[in-house]
Amino acid sequence: METSQDASGIVEMARELALALHDPHPPITAEALLRDGLGPERWYDCWVAQNDLELAGYALACRSFEAHTGKRRLWLGDLYVRPSTRLQGVGRSLFAAVARRAISLGCDAVYWELWKQNAHGTSFYRQLNAQEVGDLAIMRLQGEGLARIADDA
Repeated sequence: METSQDASGIVEMARELALALHDPHPPITAEALLRDGLGPERWYDCWVAQNDLELAGYALACRSFEAHTGKRRLWLGDLYVRPSTRLQGVGRSLFAAVARRAISLGCDAVYWELWKQNAHGTSFYRQLNAQEVGDLAIMRLQGEGLARIADDA
């Protein structure tokens, strides 16, 4: 995140993204973004693109490490460009910022999830020569399942 003033715009865009993914009530707040992006224990890096005086898009990434390969990677949590500014190079600029950060950290790759119904995203990433990882399945454990395993003795 560039500045704390960007937080409310990022929350607004994150909510737009959530609606596109059929999640009408995302719990994200500007306070959480500030705490985790600019606080003492920084969880992520965030880049914003501006078009005139409003935010046009954002990218958010965090670090990942695989012990069995010894490889550093960046996990791209979100890349969102407002519909009114798509096809203007905003997404490419944001992804380029993520790529520069990955290289500066000595990462060998950037990984992310792509919602299979996201035709715009699929087209965009294919233009970047990104490859779908066919031998991996992105898995998630959350809510009760996460709490249950955490409580196992």
